[in-house]
Amino acid sequence: MDRDLTLEKHLLSRSFDSESEIVQLLESRYSVFGGQKPFIPLVPTEGEPGEEKLSEDGLSVKKGGRVPSERKKSTRAELKRYIKSTLGKQKRAVRSVQHNPKTNVDLLVERLQIPRYSEYTGLHSLWNKYMADLLFGENKTPSTSMVLPKLSTADYNGCIVRVLESRNRNMVGIEGIVVYDAQHSFIVVVPQKTDLDKGPAVSPAERVGGLRVLAKKGSLFGFDVETDNGTMGFTIMGSRFEHRSTDRSGRKFKAHNVDDIL
Repeated sequence: MDRDLTLEKHLLSRSFDSESEIVQLLESRYSVFGGQKPFIPLVPTEGEPGEEKLSEDGLSVKKGGRVPSERKKSTRAELKRYIKSTLGKQKRAVRSVQHNPKTNVDLLVERLQIPRYSEYTGLHSLWNKYMADLLFGENKTPSTSMVLPKLSTADYNGCIVRVLESRNRNMVGIEGIVVYDAQHSFIVVVPQKTDLDKGPAVSPAERVGGLRVLAKKGSLFGFDVETDNGTMGFTIMGSRFEHRSTDRSGRKFKAHNVDDIL
């Protein structure tokens, strides 16, 4: 499988001058016998000393330097606030649809800025290419012993997961794109359903769509990876992934103490 490593080479060229060193790092990153580390080793570059100035809010900021700690915002905290706010808006939308089934759901979703499934399909395409390269690389028929360890260190943001089994029966059958791989749950965005869809009656929550919080503990998840040779399906036990993707990269999973198998 041919890879386009233009982006990785460009990033590494900002930290390393030697072309051979860059090639060696990339080969070690993707080689079957290499480190398979899910990060690129970059080194800080020297910046020009800047003059201290005041920002609009009166705080001092150095030009070309780092932002003072009081100006920094926690990305994780901001994301959690966004998720909490979105879930609250979805409840409001569901109540509106319950009170008036003829509500224009599309306009309601747009007005409340509830995320749509179609907005994240591009993210899934990027994830599928990343996962295919990580699991298979140039090896067309990798062994199970080679693939399974990589599943534990992979990043699942952008993956389309579906709940196969769960202690929470209300979760079974939910399928969506992972927008946040949290420690104890997958935050996914699900598509909207309409009354025209085949099957049982569509609930107000299904008509609204938006985010869903899928607890990892006590759940089995399935996902597919599309390759040039076809589609390969995988099943993972959520409780084994109750760690952030950055923490899983250096963690070894053991074969005992699995009392939560369904």
